[in-house]
Amino acid sequence: MAKKRKNESKVDIDLFNYLSNTKNYYNSWETKKTSNSYIQTVLDKASKAGTGFRGEPDLIYVNENKKILILIENKDSIGDHESKKRNKPKDFAVDGALHYTSFFLKENLIKIDTTLEKHFKDWSIIGIAFSGDINDEYNHLITTFIISENELKDIDTKEILDEEDYLAFFENIDIESISKNISKSSSEINRILRTLDSQKRPILLSALMICLYDKDNVSNDFKRSYSNWSTANIIRNIPTTILDILTNESIDADKINILINELAFITTDNDLNSSDILKDILKELENNVIPLFNKKTNYDIIGKFYEEFLRYAGVANVKKGIVLTPNHITKLFTDLVDFRTNDVIFDTCCGTGAFLISGMNKLVKEIENSNLTNKTARIESLKQNQLVGFENSSTMYSLAISNMLFRGDGKSRIYHVDAFSEKATDILKNLKKEGIIPTIGFINPPYGGKDNNTNPTKKEIQFLESLLDNVSRFGVIIAPLSTYFKDDVIRNRILSKHTLKYVINMPGELFQPNASTHTAVAVFETNFPHNNKEVVFYNLEDDGFILSKNRGRTDVLNKWTPIKKEVLNKIDNAKSLEDNLTLVQTKISSNDEWIIQAHSKTDYHHLSEKSFIKSIKQYLIFSLKFKLNLLTKDIDEITLLELLDDSIKREPEILKSSLKFEFETWKEFNFYDVLKFQRGKRLTKLDQNDGDIAYISSTKENNGIDNYISPPDYMKIYNNAMTINNSGSVGYVFYHNYDFVASDHCTVLSILDKKIELNEYIAIFLKPVIESIKPKYNFAREISDYRLNKEKISLPIDKKGKPNWKYMEDYIKSLPYSSSL
Repeated sequence: MAKKRKNESKVDIDLFNYLSNTKNYYNSWETKKTSNSYIQTVLDKASKAGTGFRGEPDLIYVNENKKILILIENKDSIGDHESKKRNKPKDFAVDGALHYTSFFLKENLIKIDTTLEKHFKDWSIIGIAFSGDINDEYNHLITTFIISENELKDIDTKEILDEEDYLAFFENIDIESISKNISKSSSEINRILRTLDSQKRPILLSALMICLYDKDNVSNDFKRSYSNWSTANIIRNIPTTILDILTNESIDADKINILINELAFITTDNDLNSSDILKDILKELENNVIPLFNKKTNYDIIGKFYEEFLRYAGVANVKKGIVLTPNHITKLFTDLVDFRTNDVIFDTCCGTGAFLISGMNKLVKEIENSNLTNKTARIESLKQNQLVGFENSSTMYSLAISNMLFRGDGKSRIYHVDAFSEKATDILKNLKKEGIIPTIGFINPPYGGKDNNTNPTKKEIQFLESLLDNVSRFGVIIAPLSTYFKDDVIRNRILSKHTLKYVINMPGELFQPNASTHTAVAVFETNFPHNNKEVVFYNLEDDGFILSKNRGRTDVLNKWTPIKKEVLNKIDNAKSLEDNLTLVQTKISSNDEWIIQAHSKTDYHHLSEKSFIKSIKQYLIFSLKFKLNLLTKDIDEITLLELLDDSIKREPEILKSSLKFEFETWKEFNFYDVLKFQRGKRLTKLDQNDGDIAYISSTKENNGIDNYISPPDYMKIYNNAMTINNSGSVGYVFYHNYDFVASDHCTVLSILDKKIELNEYIAIFLKPVIESIKPKYNFAREISDYRLNKEKISLPIDKKGKPNWKYMEDYIKSLPYSSSL
C-alpha cells in the first residue's frame, strides 16, 4: 500500500513539472491546497469517503482574474483510470475528478453557502483525470470534464491544454449559446415584425434596446413601467427615453438626432400603433437578449441580429456591399499584431462595431495583465478615448451606438461620417489635438465598390490605403482576393509607404450563407516603405466551422482554437515551416500580386494513375460524340452507354511492363521553356457566322467547343493543339486534332520543341498535369500570358533532364482504354 502511495506521489511531481515547464499558465499550479478561501470552503466538504470532511485533489490551478479553476486527480496506473460506474473516487482517476468537480455544481454550492453560488457563477471550472506516466506518450490517459449549463460534461480532448485554450473553449460554449439564443429571438422578433420593412427592423431593435438600458446610478422609468403602458404611451416615450439615456452617456446631440430621426416611422406605422407588437418585442429583448451582453466575449450580438433580420427578409448582405465579419475573424485580427495598453483602435467603416469590440476586449486584457497600478481608470479611459470608428450608413451607425452602449461603453468615438470626406479629415485633426492618434486599424470594407458614377462606393483597396495612411503602427484588412492583385497603381503606392507583412487566404465558405466571397486577411506595418521585403503567404483552407441551417457557420466541434494557434505559429515561423504550397515566404516588389496563388508551387499530389485514366475516358467520350455528330444532340445516358460499349475497348495499347507513375522523379520547368502559348482572338456572338470550323471558348463542355463558325481572316486556324481556358471555366485543358479557332477567353498551347509532334497520347497525359494549376485561378483572377510566364510545370524527364515525351506517350498507351484511342 505504501508503495502505491509513493508511485502516486511521483505521478504528482512529474505532472506538476510537466505543467510548470511545458504548458502556458499565468499563475503557478498548487498541490492539494489553495489560498483561495472560496475554493477551500467548497473542498472542506469534499471527502472522497463521503464523510463530509475535507477532500483534496492532487493538483489545483486557480486564476481569480480570469475566473478559471482546474482540479486534477492522478493515479499511477492506467488500469486505475476509470471504473465501470464511475462511482469509486478513492480508487480511480475519472471517478475522483468527477467527484471533486461536482461540488462546484450550482445545487451543491447552494447547499454549502448561497454566497458560493454567486461567487462561482461566471467561472470556468474544469476537472481532469490523469493516470499513468506523463513522460510516456503511450502509457497515460487523460479525461477532461467541464461544468456547462450546470452539468458535468466530458469534452473530447486527450491532452492537457494551455490555460488560454481552456478559456477559449468556454468562450466558444458561450458563443454557441449566444448564437443559438439570438437565432431563436431573431426568429420570434421577425415573426412579430413580419409586416414592417426589413430595413426598418434593425433601427427599431436598436432603439428598443437603448430604452431598456439600465445603470445602477440612473433610474430608467421606461424599463420599469412599459409593461403597464398603452402602446401609444410606449411610442410617445421612446424618443424621450433615448434622448435621456444617450445624453446621460455624454453622446453628442447630433448622434442622438440621427437615431431619433431614423425612428420617425413608429408614429405612423399602423401595425405598431394598433397592437402590442412593441411590448412583445421589449419583453423578448429584456428576458432573452440583453442578458447575453453580460458574457464578456467578442461576439457581435447586434451584428448577428442584423444578419438574421436580412436573412429572414431574403436579403443577402453582400448584395448591399455589406459583409459582416465573423466573430472569430475579428478576434484573429487582434492576435495578428502586437498590442500596447495605449493603442488607439480605428475602423473607417465600423458597421455594428465588431472590430471595436474585439479591440476593446484585447486592450482590457492587456491592461489587466500589465503592471499598471490604475487599471480601472485606464480601462475606463480606453473606452472613452481609444476606440475610433467611422460609419457612413445611418442604420449601421445607430446599431453601433447601441452595441457599444451595452458593452459598457456609450462614449466611444464613433462618428456618422464618410471616411473619405473632408469632415472625416477634420475629425481626425481634432482628435489629434486631444492627443488621440489612431495606432492600429482594422477594416472589413464594403465589397464590390467601383468608385464611378453608377457605383460611387470606393474600392476595397482605396479603403485600405486610407486606413493605413491614418494609423501609426499596424493596419489589418479582410477583403476579396481581387483586392490583392488588381489596381497596381494604388497597390504600388501603398508599398511605397507601408510594409506588407502577411496575407492569409480565408476559407471560401467564411461568409456563408450570406455570401460565397473568397477573401484574404492582410497585415501591414505602417509608415515604413516596403522596399522589396519578404512577405508571408498562408492558405487557410479550413477554419473548422460547420454551416448549420439556422445559425450559419459555427464552431460546434471546437476546432478553431488549435487551428488559430497553428496559423499564428506558421506565419511567425514561416522560414522553417514553409512548404511552398500552403505556406510561402517570398520577396514582394512593385506590380507583384499579394496572394499566395501567385507565388506557390503547383500541387501535384492529387495526381495518380486514376487521373490519367480519367483523362483517357473523357477524351474517348468526346471523340465518340464528335465522330457521331452528337455534341449538340440531347442524348440520354443509356444510349450513350450502349454506344460506348460497342466501340470502346478496355485493354491497354501496350503492356505496362516497367512503366511506373513516379512523381518524385519528375523535374520542374518554366512553363515557357516547355510550351508555346498564344492567346485567342475576340469574336462576339453577333459576329459569328455559321461554318464548319470549331470555335473554342471558355466552356468546359464538349471539349471546349462553343460553336461551329466561318472565322474571319484575322483568326488563326489551328490543328493538333491544346487549349486552356483563361476565364469562365478557368483552367480546363482540351486537345483538338481538328481545325479550330480560339476565342480570347482561352490560350492555345503547343510543344515548344519543334522536334516533338504533339499527339493525343501526350495531350491526354498533359491535360491533368496542366489542370493542376486550376486552384490558383478563378473568375476574378484569370489566366493570362503574364501569369503563364511565371508558372512552372513538373514533367517526367529523360536521362538528359529534358521532358520525356516518349515516356508520356507510352505511359498513356499502357493504361486501360488506350487501345481505343
